[in-house]
Amino acid sequence: MKITYINQMCYLIEADGLRIVTDPYLSYAVDSADRGAVRKYAPPTTLAELNPDIIVVSHPHTDHLDPQTLAPFYRLRRRSFTLVPAPCANKISEIGGEAVPMSAPDAAKLGESFRLAGVTVTAIPCAHTELHRDEEGDYIELSYLIEAEGKKVFFGGDMSMYEGLLEALCEISPDVMLLPVNGSDWFRTSRNIIGNLDSNEAAELAATVGTRMFIPGHHDLYDFNGCPNEWIEFSAKKFGAPLKLLRPCESVEI
Repeated sequence: MKITYINQMCYLIEADGLRIVTDPYLSYAVDSADRGAVRKYAPPTTLAELNPDIIVVSHPHTDHLDPQTLAPFYRLRRRSFTLVPAPCANKISEIGGEAVPMSAPDAAKLGESFRLAGVTVTAIPCAHTELHRDEEGDYIELSYLIEAEGKKVFFGGDMSMYEGLLEALCEISPDVMLLPVNGSDWFRTSRNIIGNLDSNEAAELAATVGTRMFIPGHHDLYDFNGCPNEWIEFSAKKFGAPLKLLRPCESVEI
């Protein structure tokens, strides 16, 4: 299994002959919508170049579900399945994608699974600061457990802790955890920027769960909503987390 960090919460996972891409954001869509947002580096690739068999989307914020990134790929008519929280499935269909609605029955419980060849992807409710459901009771934000080649990868998406999640993750015992580290604060909350785990929370979670590798994300693309590498490294050392800090397009084999 090979994992490549792309940017934000976008990773490429190569396993069992398949290519899985999480939360593809490879445009300047956030910059266009927010004058205070300026990418620190250009999109390092395109979705067509990543050529995923499976796309995993955690929630509908633009830097995770980005029509400017997804629509050009869908227009190529490449065969790909886009796993997305059920309340957001229409957003994928509207831009020409093949949406696979994913849901989970309750917090801290494994939900629906999608299987393709030797890869299984299972939905887990995600709290983006809080747990959010739509009128049908489906969670609007999801994390995912990706299983392939006898390994388990937990992709947190934009996540915060909630009651029962730690115990559930300890039971799952993922080999790799892909976690946001940008945190939250009053200033960003006042601008309607919803927060995630901070570097201390992510490191302590990874250490407590006992994962073999913790790969951070959501830290290096936007200054206003990021986290310095020094903070991430300090937190990992503080809690004894098995940190692997990757640069954009840098890979690690598991």
